Amino acid sequence: MLLQVERVDSPRGFRLVGELDASNVGVLSDALNRELDKAGDLTLDLAGLAFMDSSGSQALIRAAQGLEGHGRLILRSPGDLVRRILSLIPMDKLANVEVVDEEET
Repeated sequence: MLLQVERVDSPRGFRLVGELDASNVGVLSDALNRELDKAGDLTLDLAGLAFMDSSGSQALIRAAQGLEGHGRLILRSPGDLVRRILSLIPMDKLANVEVVDEEET
């Protein structure tokens, strides 16, 4: 399955649909890199993301590091599989990452 990265303006960020892996992580990285120099939070809606491998995790880590000091990376509504993968990220080292469920927003 391909990855679709759809820009959303409210809140500022992207909706991800499909599978995020080494074959298409560059698409997400390019989109995120264009946003990292802007102040404020960046939200990724992960509800439509069915799968993510370690290259996807690394892209999220790099984005959080790029936002450090001027914004948070908010990961909204990850499914069970993606949530388990996110649990492997050393969240204690990424203080500006927040994982929220849809009902919390």
